[in-house]
Amino acid sequence: MVRALMNKRMKLAKNQKGMTLIELMAVVVILGILAAVAGAAVVNGFDRARTNSDDTSEKVIREAAQRFQMDNPNAALNTINIAALVAGGYLNEAPTASDGNVFTLVVGQTGGVFTYTINHPTP
Repeated sequence: MVRALMNKRMKLAKNQKGMTLIELMAVVVILGILAAVAGAAVVNGFDRARTNSDDTSEKVIREAAQRFQMDNPNAALNTINIAALVAGGYLNEAPTASDGNVFTLVVGQTGGVFTYTINHPTP
């Protein structure tokens, strides 16, 4: 009996050609859902990469300013800027933010503690 059912099933399978419209639509819907999920992950990855890049650039600028101050302890605070760091060899070039704008550096001092404010204007 089992053998007869298997033979009948095999014959039906041999006569079936291609997929039905419903099956094809189900496959397209599943692929669409997968593409949407993957697309969202990629976009989020780009945003995280931009943020990490800007954070790293700010750290590099801060560290270059600190090295500049250690080498030039008598330099006026208002003369310490990104152009001075590039000219002094503390930075290879002026870093740009991920949005294409330029970072700015403001060095201040409060009670013997130096503060480094790094901004990049948004468009």
